[in-house]
Amino acid sequence: MILSMPLSKKLLALTISMFLIVLGSASLVVADTAQPDFSNENCLSCHAEVGPFITTSVHSDFTCLACHPNIGSEHLQDYRADYEKPAETLISPQHIPETCGACHAEELDSYMESVHGRGLLLGSIETANCIDCHGSHNVLERSDPQATYSATRLPDTCAKCHGGEAQENFIKGTEHKSLAAGTGIAEHNTLKFFVWLTILTVVGLIVHMEVELFHLFKRSGRKKN
Repeated sequence: MILSMPLSKKLLALTISMFLIVLGSASLVVADTAQPDFSNENCLSCHAEVGPFITTSVHSDFTCLACHPNIGSEHLQDYRADYEKPAETLISPQHIPETCGACHAEELDSYMESVHGRGLLLGSIETANCIDCHGSHNVLERSDPQATYSATRLPDTCAKCHGGEAQENFIKGTEHKSLAAGTGIAEHNTLKFFVWLTILTVVGLIVHMEVELFHLFKRSGRKKN
């Protein structure tokens, strides 16, 4: 049938066929490369429970990906029974300070100098991190009485890890105090002094033991002679 068609109609049919092939190929490429929709609205369609907190949070103008940057298309497969969630993400306890520190660099530095930060450096994931004190989706201004780290609620926040009973002394401490500058310089120098004192003491003991062993070997050699 096609062979019996006039040349002009053959060319038209060939042109239409080629156009449809190109159009189909382009649609497949677009489908493969299209990024999943991770707008806040789409995220909240599944995570509706965090919506009320985000709208009143100091981070209300942030996108979800600002704090969950490692989320990819595989996240949409969570509903599958065979989907394996990653063992660690950027919101795992050991990585939360680093994630928050991307915007709060000074606070990260002072946190890492604190007893909680040092616990994290030693490998503990039970030590308090940013969201334990400040909340996650419900981060409010410190002046807000409902903020987890406000003067009214901080004792209860600390009590979650420290004995379970709120105490007034919990609000008397200084959070995020940098030991390297300002009012913390005395503590910083004291810390450095004891660190170096400990190092020199241990080195001195090792040298002392080595010298004692050297003399013992030397004396034992004299007795054999």
